Amino acid sequence: MSRKTLVLAALLLFAPMLQAQGAEKPQTGDGPKPELSFLLTLTLKVSDHGKKLTDQTYTLTALTHGPGPSVRDGDRVPITVSTKGNDTEFQYVDTGTNIDITEVKDFGSFISMNIKVEKSAAVPNPANKDEPIVRDTRYSISPAVPLGKTITVYSCTDVLSGHTVEIQLLAQPLAGAQQ
Repeated sequence: MSRKTLVLAALLLFAPMLQAQGAEKPQTGDGPKPELSFLLTLTLKVSDHGKKLTDQTYTLTALTHGPGPSVRDGDRVPITVSTKGNDTEFQYVDTGTNIDITEVKDFGSFISMNIKVEKSAAVPNPANKDEPIVRDTRYSISPAVPLGKTITVYSCTDVLSGHTVEIQLLAQPLAGAQQ
């Protein structure tokens, strides 16, 4: 075998290895997306024929990967069960707000997520002031919201009370997050 043939064979054999050392692998877009973080401001509004009754605002951070944020905000309210002489028996009922946000996904100028809100409250009973009514409401929504703009993602008027419930959401990318 001639010297030229050996050099040519060596170049053909080692050429791919020499090329790979300095070459950067091109980005295909199929790899995992970077984790992004968002600041979510969720406001629960209740009004009575246009008159504001309550506003509860919760500010949370959410990531596009990993577990979503949760809120457990409540009290245990005593409700009179029976009274015999000077003895009063109470039953305690959990009231408050629970919020779970899952599956936050980034789409550039907007994000989507699943939101579950549960509210429980002891409200006055017009028929018997000593026995409040325990009211439970649950909302499960999957909105897509534009970044930087507050929008109403849920609205409903209660048939019995006439109260309107709104859920508003503002989503903002956190400073330093790559968008």
